[in-house]
Parts: sequence; C-alpha cells; structure tokens
Amino acid sequence: MSRPIIEARDVTRTFPGRGGAPAFQALKGVSTALHAGETLGLVGESGSGKTTLARVMVGLESATSGEVRFQGGALKTRADWRALRREVQYVFQDPFTALCPTMRIGAALAEPLAIHGLCPHAERADRVTQMLGLVGLHPDTARRLPSQLSGGQRQRVNLARALMVEPRALICDEIVSGLDVSVQAQILALLVDLQQRLDLALIFISHDLRVVRYLCDRVQVMLLGEIVEEGPVAQVFDNPQHDYTRALLAAIPDRARAAEATDGD
Repeated sequence: MSRPIIEARDVTRTFPGRGGAPAFQALKGVSTALHAGETLGLVGESGSGKTTLARVMVGLESATSGEVRFQGGALKTRADWRALRREVQYVFQDPFTALCPTMRIGAALAEPLAIHGLCPHAERADRVTQMLGLVGLHPDTARRLPSQLSGGQRQRVNLARALMVEPRALICDEIVSGLDVSVQAQILALLVDLQQRLDLALIFISHDLRVVRYLCDRVQVMLLGEIVEEGPVAQVFDNPQHDYTRALLAAIPDRARAAEATDGD
C-alpha cells in the first residue's frame, strides 16, 4: 500500500485530573493510518477515544507520547502542522457551533483561502460560489448568516469550507449524528459524491455501524482508548473477533424492526 497521507504511531493522550480526580488516559498507544482514496471508519461508544484520536492527528490536541506523521514525515515545526492542516481538513459534529454566528457564509468560506494565502482576493467570491454549488447550495447562501440556515444546510457549508483549500483528506467527526434521518441520507450521499469527484480520503467517525458499513472500506473499533479490532468492513462486520465488536453489531436494529418502525410513522 502507498505511503499514508496521515498516520498516528503509538499515540497516548492523558488528561490531568481536576479537583483531586485522577488523570484520565483517553488514548493508550493507538496507531492508525489513512491512505489515499480510502474511507476509514472509527467506531465505538462515547468516550472510546475516537474524537480524541482525530483531534490529536490534526493538532487540535497534543499527544502525551507517540507521534503523528504526515506524508511519511515527522511534524517538527509549526510550518509542518500548517501544511498538514491544509491537506487534512476537519469537519465538526455540530453544524450550529462550527460556524461563527456573526460571519456571513461567504466570508466564512473565503476565510481558509486567506489563512493559507490561496486564490487572489478578486477571485475568492467566484470560488465561494463554485463551492456552494458543489455542495448543493444556491449562490445567495453566501449573503446569509448561519442562523438563517437549517442544520443540513449548515453542514453542507461546513463541508464546503473544508474543501475550499482543496485538501487530500477529510476527518468527518459524527457529522450526521445531530441531523434528521432524511437529512442524514442526503449528507451521506453528498459525501460519497464529493469523495468520488475530488478523490478524497476520509476518516469517518461514527457510533452508527449501519452508516459505517455503507460508507467505509476499512474499520477500526475503539474501546477505552484502544483499538480492539480492525480490518476490511465486510470482514469485521461478518466475522467479528472481539466481544465488544459483537456487542456493537448485536445492538444494530434489524431490518424487520426498522421496517416496522417506518410503517408505524
């Protein structure tokens, strides 16, 4: 397999205790890697370490030990991390807090271009219009405030903002968990379309194993700060080896139950 775009090697993250509480080890020697064009699912219940691992990988949290590598190289300087953050963009779970409430959408989308020194200023409005269209939003959206958009529209804006700098990879952190089921389906379909059009690699964090099976090529199952099982999605889902993975899979509502719930609406 080709050299990873981004990888974590034996990463630990310990948070200090407060008010006399003991320190909490959120990650315990975790290693993972994302390769070009693939979709890697990180699954596990809340508190398993999924988001902490993703945040460490883009520098939003610092590792207590271990290292993050980008395109095969160590990240030693602020310039190294800056280069990573252009190529690996993070899409946050909550579409309501990921955008500045007083900044119009056009300005929010243009901001990454200014931060990374991309695209002449005179051309940024056209770039904003282009990206809004790519995620299925009308050009007039650029003049609106976040409060004037629905949750699904805001998450489309967050995807557009992440794509403004033409990254090679996205980390999608529970990006559909707060949306209505019908809107979830629309955002997931959009994500698949964007990946194919733009040749993106994805880390997709979720507790919904049905979505992971639909979207991902490979999966890593996390429990209490460790990866307890990993492999191709079909292999892990059809022949789980760890008791925790079996428990997660057993908790998925079967198709009959889902159909009954739909009929009752």
